[in-house]
Amino acid sequence: MVYKAIVITLLTTVIGGCSGLGDLLQTPDESFYAIDRENKFYCRGSSSHCLDMTKIVSARSMLSPIEEAYQQKIEGPNYPVNLIQVLLNPADGAYQGQPVGREGRFFQIPKTARTDMVWNTLSEIVNQHTGSPGS
Repeated sequence: MVYKAIVITLLTTVIGGCSGLGDLLQTPDESFYAIDRENKFYCRGSSSHCLDMTKIVSARSMLSPIEEAYQQKIEGPNYPVNLIQVLLNPADGAYQGQPVGREGRFFQIPKTARTDMVWNTLSEIVNQHTGSPGS
């Protein structure tokens, strides 16, 4: 949990740029989704509300709503990495993930009905596998 807090703080700082403590205490921007490619987190904008995408490995049968919405299969051997690729570069070209910062680790995608559905599906998967709501 401490590790997750550190990642979220770094994500918030990278997305928000170099900011002082006052900026960090402001209301987070949830008008987009952020993806941490290294740790495989799907977050509501610059908030601390993030879901662990690695949970999909043991819940592949629950991915059909995402696969249908994006018209792409989520395949192995690395399901979370494949899901990230689908989210960053949808086959229909509706949008393209935008890098945040220079590291190539964090990306931003628009908040749409489809990306909201991904959030809801991932939240169900995380809840099912942990017994608690996503953060």
